[in-house]
Amino acid sequence: MLKEAFIGRNPSHFHMDRIVEAFIVSETLLWSAWNFVTPIFAIFVVNSVEGGDIQIAASAFSIYLIARVITEIIIGRYLSRKTDGNKFILTVLGMLLMSVAYIGFSFSHTILLLFLFYILIGIGMGIASPAKNSLFIEHIDKNRSATEWSLYDAVTLIGVASATALGGFIAGTYGFSFLFLLAAVVNTLGIIPYLLYRR
Repeated sequence: MLKEAFIGRNPSHFHMDRIVEAFIVSETLLWSAWNFVTPIFAIFVVNSVEGGDIQIAASAFSIYLIARVITEIIIGRYLSRKTDGNKFILTVLGMLLMSVAYIGFSFSHTILLLFLFYILIGIGMGIASPAKNSLFIEHIDKNRSATEWSLYDAVTLIGVASATALGGFIAGTYGFSFLFLLAAVVNTLGIIPYLLYRR
């Protein structure tokens, strides 16, 4: 009686789909890695890239967005007829490309390399985003969608807030190269929840 009073008549009242759980954990790691870097990226461009300035940093971000949009349109059309398995594969592929781009930033001392790796991260995000977002939407509990969306937002934003502050400290203490490598590691760890689910 006490148990039923606490959790309700439905024993799965607090149950969450495993794909939704994997999505939330993975997104927290992905956006934490992103926010290690993004808030202070212009400082890296000005200080470490030959000929780099604020305009170059802004242009690099614009190039990333263009690459992401084009890729998302293509991948979105492809995914409309694909299974969860295909979406898992594309999610992992996209996140791996992002990790490679983070590592590449460590060696980006010219504007050309900076743009190339920002294009790569845009392609990676453009591949992963439609795949993982469609998995989340398809498996979210329709009766508790607001609760699960709010949980996703809360957990992810806590990770983002922590990563933003920590990224500045790491860059100032250990340098940008170490920060980019750490971002690559954290982003790659975001693949593990999906791999565990598939297993």
